[in-house]
Amino acid sequence: MRRKGIDGTGLLRLYDRVTGIFNEIFDSRLLTTALFALIGYCVLFTQRKFPMRWMIFVLFGMILLAFATLTARTGSKARVRFHRGMAGLWFALHGMMVISGLFYQDWLPESVPLLICYPVMFSVFASREDASTFRSILRGAVFAVLPFLIWSYIAVPVTLGYPGYKGVFYDANCLSMCCIVMTASALVLAYASFVGGHRGAAAAYALCALLGAATLALTLSRSGLLALAGVVVILAVAVIAGTAKHPARLLALVAAGVVLLGAAGIKITKDKIYEAAVEDYNLAVYNHETYGNPITVPRPEERTISMDDLTSDRWGIWMTILDNLTWNGHESSVVQEWVAQDGAGDRHFNAHNAFLGVTYNNGFIAGALLCAYTLLSLIRAVQYYRIHRKSSPYAATPLAFCAVFILVGLFESVYAPFSVIGCVYLLVQAPLWRADLTRSAAEGIEE
Repeated sequence: MRRKGIDGTGLLRLYDRVTGIFNEIFDSRLLTTALFALIGYCVLFTQRKFPMRWMIFVLFGMILLAFATLTARTGSKARVRFHRGMAGLWFALHGMMVISGLFYQDWLPESVPLLICYPVMFSVFASREDASTFRSILRGAVFAVLPFLIWSYIAVPVTLGYPGYKGVFYDANCLSMCCIVMTASALVLAYASFVGGHRGAAAAYALCALLGAATLALTLSRSGLLALAGVVVILAVAVIAGTAKHPARLLALVAAGVVLLGAAGIKITKDKIYEAAVEDYNLAVYNHETYGNPITVPRPEERTISMDDLTSDRWGIWMTILDNLTWNGHESSVVQEWVAQDGAGDRHFNAHNAFLGVTYNNGFIAGALLCAYTLLSLIRAVQYYRIHRKSSPYAATPLAFCAVFILVGLFESVYAPFSVIGCVYLLVQAPLWRADLTRSAAEGIEE
């Protein structure tokens, strides 16, 4: 019977021919170091808000991605079969992004590595044992973010309340993105270490997760808190389905955590809305007293809550994007139509949504393909977890980061080859590309 899927052997053979001698130079034990460098690079430029030209930033990211891929090679002659749906949607999506780049050249630097470089990495990663790969990715993520958190606490005093603690980062949202990556990674590592009997390592990773979660709370990022709640629920299910002796107690603890996160989200939302209302009213009073303009905004205590209030102006941006769709995208990620409608020239906002961001930047065809790929990836992550939950404590890793990407992506434009969330999300995709998910981590290939 003919096997389903796309044979990825050609990618591996081509990669081996191109790299040749480098396979003997780059030891697979360097994979954690390579991934630390790659994710650390993404964290650095999240912290600095991408101060260099986008093309140069992507070029260095591609070099680090190649370094990580080289160190992942195990020397086996692997035969990998890609899932047709995953591979087909991937190449269609990023092929469309390349087409968009032919009209607007700013999109070529990020679409080319997504189209070409990541599938090679998927082929290499899918040919090796999953647990060690996940462990390297997760460790790289934890130790890439941790120095920036320590730096933040040393250099910048902690502040409580609106607009949120940002540490040494450009803004609080950038810090929150790094915190959710570190927290999710540390939670998985803590669970895996505990199951493996390494209690000291489990405690250390649990402390890292606690530090990341506490810092995330200080940022007042609602998207980050939402993603954290999603990850906590997923990992709790993983524990219950795996080794929990008292599932009722664990479920009660998880429920309490979700309630607390929900309460924190509601409180943060109310505070942000009130502070915005105060700022608007004070500006209106100033203009009235200085220029005689009429006061047209209500007092803060009289202001009714709108969708723009709840989403920090994102709702208006999203509706503007949907009203201005094109098949090949737009020249700039700044939603110019909303800027013109808003009337405030310094509010140059992007889509603040990963899916609508691709839709606006690269066209509605690319946006639909990204939604389809993300949905299929989530489905296969659930299947992967269901199949391997008893045999590997790392089985929930793809599912956890699918949740992080989707929940943060609903409110931030994180789909880029070397954004910190986008990069880690893509790194854990490789096992989901195998045509057959039923094989164990060590048997997911053919010799």
